[in-house]
Amino acid sequence: MVLRALLALSLLASVSAHAAYTRAGSNPVSIANVFANEWGSPFVTFSAPVNPACYESTGLYLYDITVTSPNTQLRQNKMAILLTAKASDRRVVLDYFYDASVSGWGACYIQGIQIVD
Repeated sequence: MVLRALLALSLLASVSAHAAYTRAGSNPVSIANVFANEWGSPFVTFSAPVNPACYESTGLYLYDITVTSPNTQLRQNKMAILLTAKASDRRVVLDYFYDASVSGWGACYIQGIQIVD
């Protein structure tokens, strides 16, 4: 019985930790800068605000930095789309997650990116 209670509490704690992130989408935005960091995830800033919860309203990680076993191919595909848009000076629409309770760099990450024009 105690083991069941501990497992239930553990599951509840892990679900609530991830529940803080909310999925959202952006309007079309231009890529301003791409930075590399020591965590292995590029940090991207945009020319227009994306979400007030994100770094200076314009910055998001390209990948979820909390993933312990990422799919390298999917990350490379997302990077390819980002670099194609930047090199061709085209705008993108973002599918992203944000956590309004986190301040700073780790508050937002891009789930998907689409070139729109």
